[in-house]
Amino acid sequence: MFKNKFAEEDYRDKIFKHKLHVVYRVGLIIALVLVAAVFLKIQAENRVYTQYEIVKEIKKVGTQTSTFRNYDGNMLVHSKDGIAAYNQEGAQLWNQSYEMQAPIVKNNGSYVTVGDYKGTTLYIIGKKGTMAEVETNLPILALDVSAQGIAAALLQDKEVTWLRLYSSKGELISEVKTTMRNSGYPVAFAISPDNIKLGVSYAKAEMGKVNTSLAFYNFGGVGQNVTDNLVSGYEYEKQLFPLLLYLNESDAIAVGDERLLLLKGKQKPTLEKEITFEQELQSVYSCETGFALVFRDLEGKGQYDVKIYNNEGELRLEHKIGFEFTELLLDDKKAIIYNEANVLVLGLNGVEKYNGDLGGNIQVLIPTDANDKVLAVYRDEIKLIKLR
Repeated sequence: MFKNKFAEEDYRDKIFKHKLHVVYRVGLIIALVLVAAVFLKIQAENRVYTQYEIVKEIKKVGTQTSTFRNYDGNMLVHSKDGIAAYNQEGAQLWNQSYEMQAPIVKNNGSYVTVGDYKGTTLYIIGKKGTMAEVETNLPILALDVSAQGIAAALLQDKEVTWLRLYSSKGELISEVKTTMRNSGYPVAFAISPDNIKLGVSYAKAEMGKVNTSLAFYNFGGVGQNVTDNLVSGYEYEKQLFPLLLYLNESDAIAVGDERLLLLKGKQKPTLEKEITFEQELQSVYSCETGFALVFRDLEGKGQYDVKIYNNEGELRLEHKIGFEFTELLLDDKKAIIYNEANVLVLGLNGVEKYNGDLGGNIQVLIPTDANDKVLAVYRDEIKLIKLR
């Protein structure tokens, strides 16, 4: 039997054209989906809200003297008598009672550490409640906690100051001994989210002037190979850096009156960039992807000049704010700036997505997973608000 060569080639050609047609159709569908996704993203980024509605009213928790703060999208409520966490429905997640005159409270993600200033007891708390009660045996001066539950305590022991790290179970895992004569006094410290790095800003008086020494310790494998776990450090004359923050596992910032230092490195933080200030710095806010610097507006166009940078130190947005504000909440898409009566939701593309009030005296605003919803804590009530 003989094959028809021309018929076979025609058949193959049809198969090829069919496959090509399918590829074109799939490619067209993918392109349309991508275009639609980009369109929706641009639309969301540029959407402006002019009104709000109350989605839900929640029974007020805490007391008139309680302090509220954001607790990983939930509410953290603390006072001299104790601390508790509540979800967005107002249901209690956990609580810890105590008696403190001046409680120091630090929270990071779902972890909290709390201790009395110059007291000797601190608590380490996770999302299910208290994980450890630690007796420090020395007066507590300051605290910090990592996103994985490692607590750092600055403790006073006569002429010596100790920086001690405790596991989430309360075990002492490492410590740094400091004195004014040798290293200086630690004015700021921070733990990296991966728990292995500790950054410390030391102030030291030398020959009638105050200098700063920035030190970074690594308690992981890399730090075991160097003296005192000290992997990097920087010296600055006649300058103070009273604020030190980790943005994420690799990026840290040290902030002084004259400049901001951006340091990078998962093992050995190194100086990558300096941002000098031409205006008087008022406050600093941060998130995993960047930071916001607030200055007094010298041009008179607003009360404040807010500059938002990414974690490479590049300026993303500069915006004038015309009112006194008590808080700025920053993420990778927006900043929420507010006081008791005014709320500004500012997209990082410069769009004022909402500028108005939310009816009442606001104590705290807590972002939710939805970009158009926020939990508002007022003096006498709590409400879930939707912008529209």
